[in-house]
Amino acid sequence: MPNKYRYIDTQSGWDDVAAGLREVGELALDTERNGRFAYRERICLIQLSDGVQTFLIDPLAIDDLSAFGELLADESIVKVIHGSDEDIRFFDSDFGFAVSNLFDTGLAARFLGVARPNLGAVLEEFAGVVIPKDKRLQTSHWGLRPLPGPALDYAASDVLYLLPLADELMYRLDKANRLGWVEEECQRLEQLRHPPQEPLDTAFRRIRGWESLNPRQAAVLQELYAFRDGKACVWDLPPTIAASNDDLLRIAQGDGAAPRGIGGLLANRCYGELVEAIDRGLQNPEVPRPARPDNIADWTPERRGRLSRLKSWRSDYGHGLGLAVNHVWPTASMERIALHPPCLSGELAGGQGEVRRWQLAEFGDSLAELARDNGW
Repeated sequence: MPNKYRYIDTQSGWDDVAAGLREVGELALDTERNGRFAYRERICLIQLSDGVQTFLIDPLAIDDLSAFGELLADESIVKVIHGSDEDIRFFDSDFGFAVSNLFDTGLAARFLGVARPNLGAVLEEFAGVVIPKDKRLQTSHWGLRPLPGPALDYAASDVLYLLPLADELMYRLDKANRLGWVEEECQRLEQLRHPPQEPLDTAFRRIRGWESLNPRQAAVLQELYAFRDGKACVWDLPPTIAASNDDLLRIAQGDGAAPRGIGGLLANRCYGELVEAIDRGLQNPEVPRPARPDNIADWTPERRGRLSRLKSWRSDYGHGLGLAVNHVWPTASMERIALHPPCLSGELAGGQGEVRRWQLAEFGDSLAELARDNGW
């Protein structure tokens, strides 16, 4: 596949390409990011294909990508992306762009019964296309320049066959009367935005196992988390490369000790500062353990029994239709029904926003029947 694409790294080159793409009816998209290698993850390469030509756009070299934002927002152009959620979030965070008229081929494959819809498997099953993939290229440093030819070939292959794949998936979904389901799900994906950055004094709670710490150890972990973040920013590395979450947790559990060999780059490059961070944590205000959920006592045996019957109902539908159970009905909605059956009418009107229109149309009557049969 080498040389079957154009690499665009100048403003004039991009402006010419963008002008031509305004006339297309569908556009395949993908991105490559540098999250394995940089403190701030960002889009480093944008792959586009209109079914005839494939373009690799270098956003690190092009100052004005506003025309790309206009293409993404153009309702007349179908944007085909495989596994779009992260791309959509980073279009928002990096450029302030939003996507409209999305078709996600990964999501579409799930609604056709594919349990793990990675692009290679979906292309092989639905389009008969096999793309050799070098696993080493999956971890390429996309922020480096110049990018090597094999990495560019790899990136281009991700969009080369997306448009014919989308056509086949749409055809099969339409035959199965599920195309509308996927269209609604894609509309919800279009609303995704990159979440705001969480303050460091609470972000440490994302470390698995922090709840097991006593309040003093939690204060040490809180300080270590902030110390790691500062060093990672200076070194321009992902924080978990500076030191793993497990290492931070183990140091916090050490009650003031900083064992040699634990702490990754923090321990290797700045051991003395690491010890000082531990000392600060020991002096800082204690961090209490998380409170027990307010509603934990609400789950009586009767309510748990209702939830079990609801989950069985959902599982039967999922298995019968070849769908993941979470596609049949949202868990949060079922939990509300189990806790308070009179809220069923509200759930059948859309719940708190989780219940889709297609779910109501397909499964709403059956759920109401289940409730009547059980006297809820």
